[in-house]
Amino acid sequence: MPRLTRPRPARRTRRPACPPRPRGDAGGVAVLLCVLLAGGVLLGMGALVLDVGRLYAEREELQSGADAAALAVAEQCARDAGLCGPAPAATARRYAGANASDGATAVEELCGRTGRNGTGGLPACPPQADDLTACLGDVPATATYAEVRTLSLTAGGQTLLPPILARTLLGRDGYAGAEVRACARAAWGPPLRATGFGLTISLCEWRAATADGTAFAPAPPAAVPAAAEQVIRLHTTTAGTCPAGPSGGDSPGGFGWLDDFDGACSVTVAAGGTYGGDPGVSPSQACRAALATARADRAVTYLPVFREVTASGQNTMYTIEGFAPFVITGYAMTGASAPSSLTGQEHCKGSDKCVYGYFTRSLMPVRGSLGGPDLGASIVTLIG
Repeated sequence: MPRLTRPRPARRTRRPACPPRPRGDAGGVAVLLCVLLAGGVLLGMGALVLDVGRLYAEREELQSGADAAALAVAEQCARDAGLCGPAPAATARRYAGANASDGATAVEELCGRTGRNGTGGLPACPPQADDLTACLGDVPATATYAEVRTLSLTAGGQTLLPPILARTLLGRDGYAGAEVRACARAAWGPPLRATGFGLTISLCEWRAATADGTAFAPAPPAAVPAAAEQVIRLHTTTAGTCPAGPSGGDSPGGFGWLDDFDGACSVTVAAGGTYGGDPGVSPSQACRAALATARADRAVTYLPVFREVTASGQNTMYTIEGFAPFVITGYAMTGASAPSSLTGQEHCKGSDKCVYGYFTRSLMPVRGSLGGPDLGASIVTLIG
């Protein structure tokens, strides 16, 4: 009889022991957060990002507003012969506010130099603070300029920008906010370098037509009397007002078409520079079109005025004195002529070559460098 045996129990395989599960990770984040908050680190970083960032943004808006306001006031003063119009402060406030996101900017100071002491213009500027709120550079020694100093302003009329998080920092519970300032300075005067009409006339002609720079007609669109019209004789067979020859006379070489590199009858020249040209009496096709357009539009053109001419023919060289604003009313040249739009007269016939019009004072619609002689043209540019 077979022998009965007890079944052997199945062998159990023993699993390797797992490492203990870490405990307290979630709590560690909370502890770390509490430490950072208690130590002011997160609040300090928040204050740096929010409060300081807000101050920088406000400073940028204030600077843009000061720049725009200074340029606008300077243009107003330049057009008004330094008197600056009836309300330059209102102009400054309008342009300063227009560059703020909330439309609010305070103009803390509007001042400058206009050369019109006692008869209008801007008051002299008080000393500036010796910090980053001051205008850049030194005050110009002689230039006429306008200076605008802007100050932060809230919708509620406060100049302090209230803090967002800075007051929560340790020891800053009494902090009420900060004032932000900016400054800009814009000057106006004759340009040193500019783009003008391709026709150049002599300094002698300009002096004769403007009584040596003392008599100017009003700029368009103002009405101009017929007596204001001048005849600039570019070439004449009769004795002219100005002597002939290299000193800047009527003939020969007393006028010229400067080298036109862009084919638009315009040239970019600098006062004191010498440039090539052609004393021929026939304008190019581009200059004919430019003459006709200027006459029809009563537009102010800017004539380069030369003080010296050397050589002859296509080797002629003109030394430029500056720029004179001139309104063309008519002309008589080879292949191009038109009677005066002001008087209806034809002042020159035959071999006489002339351009008619009147000299005025005008603000050139460009930015650039100051420093040329005053022949009636001005520009406005930021200087600080």
